[in-house]
Amino acid sequence: MVAGLGLATGAGFSIATIRHVEATIIKIQVGPGCTGNCLPDVQQKCAQDICDFLILGSDTRAGLSRGQQSQFGNTKTVGGQRADTIILVRVDPVHNRTVVLSLPRDLLVNIPGHGMGKINTAFDYGPNTMVKTVSQVTGFPINHYVEINFAGFENLVNALGGVPICVNRALKDPLSGLDLPHRGCYNLKGYAALAFVRARHVEGDIIPDFSRIARQQQFMRAVIQKAQSIGEIFHVPSLIKAVQSNLKLDAGLNLYALQDLTRKLAKLGQAGVQFRAAPATPLTINGVDYVQLIEPDAATLFSRIIQGKRLGNIGLELPGTGISPANITVKVFDASSGGRAQTVYAFLQQAGFVVLPIEPAPAGFSTSEILYRSGEVDQARVVASYTNSNLLLKQDATNTTGVDCTIVIGADFRGIEGA
Repeated sequence: MVAGLGLATGAGFSIATIRHVEATIIKIQVGPGCTGNCLPDVQQKCAQDICDFLILGSDTRAGLSRGQQSQFGNTKTVGGQRADTIILVRVDPVHNRTVVLSLPRDLLVNIPGHGMGKINTAFDYGPNTMVKTVSQVTGFPINHYVEINFAGFENLVNALGGVPICVNRALKDPLSGLDLPHRGCYNLKGYAALAFVRARHVEGDIIPDFSRIARQQQFMRAVIQKAQSIGEIFHVPSLIKAVQSNLKLDAGLNLYALQDLTRKLAKLGQAGVQFRAAPATPLTINGVDYVQLIEPDAATLFSRIIQGKRLGNIGLELPGTGISPANITVKVFDASSGGRAQTVYAFLQQAGFVVLPIEPAPAGFSTSEILYRSGEVDQARVVASYTNSNLLLKQDATNTTGVDCTIVIGADFRGIEGA
């Protein structure tokens, strides 16, 4: 939810604007000698410019309108604070990649000084307890801390003019307010965008917390796509206002650093940003639903991220949940489609896939179909679910390019179903 938006707040500001906004953002003191509500366990020095950002979506209702508080609750009915979304972002210029790692909010962990509990409740003991908990679970040194609340998320989405997103089925959740009545494309603005990334009771979801993470990854891809395509929109005053009132940073992090981070992400492109989720499985204890890490997969994934190794398929998908479009790279071949390939290209981008530039189809390709690498038929099925489920799926033994699927669009393509 917050990685794409939290990082996007640093883009496009002038020096004068940065100085003005910098003076108004809430900063949390850092360092081993700090006292009170501060972050003594944040390690400010990044090793070899490899930095780990802990980005939290806070569930505080402060700043929401009266109507929104009737939907989500208010500061009186929902006491304390929890981390509604927990994301680790490792910016790794040494290995030319950024990894966005989601941690399920119901993950059962040992909260330092407070015993076992859901990881999102660590936030109720203060931001530093959250930092210590995440670092203990993953082994990541936390170099920077970013926190954004519900109102901040909505305002940032609205400042972007909304985020285009395409879905492969109707998505409804009365509790979150999510109401996308049919498959196809929508421009999600504040309230609807918040509902999309928070929904936990969508019909058809098998494990709600895991489906939620897949949608959040999809949404973040779409945000990065829009951010890279519109650039200068980040000058708008409404975004500055959202940053001022709804964002908290550690005192060692400033908007100059966020701006530099955004530029690095832009240079990497979509393919250089990899999404993963901590491998986990459902667990019920005394009637309470949790999830627990799957070992040794979780330890292996954390280690590979830290050491800059290839991640493989660990954390690519969670039990009972399909692979998020955010984790699928697609190439589009235009087989004399008469413009249909461009329509499919734009649709897949807005659905959150990593989509490579359109290429003319090589000789011998004329029929619309989906080609997939060995062992990646699940990725092909996801692509088909968004485009046309009747397309023929064929394994391509010659594919050694790193692309998960190639979709060939010819003159016979009947269009995207339901869109």
